[in-house]
Amino acid sequence: MIGARERNGRRLRAVRMARAFKAVFQPMAIRDARVRLAGSILLLIAWLTGGRQAWRRWIYRIVFTEGDTRRMAARAVLADLRDFTFAQSSAFDRDPIIMARRQGRRDVWLRIANYLNLDEAEVQLFMEQDDE
Repeated sequence: MIGARERNGRRLRAVRMARAFKAVFQPMAIRDARVRLAGSILLLIAWLTGGRQAWRRWIYRIVFTEGDTRRMAARAVLADLRDFTFAQSSAFDRDPIIMARRQGRRDVWLRIANYLNLDEAEVQLFMEQDDE
């Protein structure tokens, strides 16, 4: 006669085995694993070829430029950052502390623009975009 503890152990092993088989043979699991593997390989290549700088540039470009929906959202975010970071206007203020804070915000915009390798025409498009 099998005890309750052994039955529960067998049941738990069967559940784990079923989950493992599902993970291996389900098409979504295979596709997701391939996508993750491809992304990991690209990150590794970016890291090995260019170091942290190339890796960061690649990450920024994915966030702000991949896919139509994401691109629309990225444009809205960049437009908001443009206004928040004084990208279009002077960061000058008579109070040096306020001016330092504004200049720090502007540095954020310059960093993002640098990582995205935006040319002057693209920057101008972001500058002219109206918030809806």
